[in-house]
Amino acid sequence: MRPARAARVARPYILTRMDATAIPSQLAAIAEEQLRLDARVARLMVAVTDAQWGQRRDPAAWSVAENFAHLNLTSAAMVPRLREAWGRARAFGAPSGAYRPRLMGRVLAAMVGPVPTVLGFRMGRVRTAAAFVPGGDLPRETVMAEFARWRLEERDLLRDAATLPIDRVTIESPFVPGTHYDGYSALRILVRHAFRHVDQAERVWGTA
Repeated sequence: MRPARAARVARPYILTRMDATAIPSQLAAIAEEQLRLDARVARLMVAVTDAQWGQRRDPAAWSVAENFAHLNLTSAAMVPRLREAWGRARAFGAPSGAYRPRLMGRVLAAMVGPVPTVLGFRMGRVRTAAAFVPGGDLPRETVMAEFARWRLEERDLLRDAATLPIDRVTIESPFVPGTHYDGYSALRILVRHAFRHVDQAERVWGTA
């Protein structure tokens, strides 16, 4: 008998392609990354069984469920800060040209992506702050419904950013207190961080 799998239904985290002519090219690039991420998530949800969902294959590495629950926690911390920052950005009027991310934002956006593997060893792994370590029961449908909701929220943030100078406002990192980066970098950090954990989730059962 084949292992039980979640119902194969259309997921709301599969987003439609945003009109690239309606948003700045730097935001269009993020939108394309979001679409690639969504496609990987869709394939992963088809491949992972309900039995595999919450199981750790390696006791030292998160399960698929824990990776997605962690992404929900980080979105819950980031999205409200970005909404508030977009409100401040409106005071500066329209963007005056290409976004100019601050150094800290560029560095963090580069660091939070998928962890590279060198000679079989994964490099650059960092300890997760306790507030962002998932725990308790993590039902598949509940976790993925929340993930879908945050993906749509982030899509709305990207669309709203199109007419705002989001590189002129900063937020304080919810993960590293005292660290600030600009709004454009924050969008890049969100999607790059999501790729890291989808990559980790794929590695749990070799479903990449």
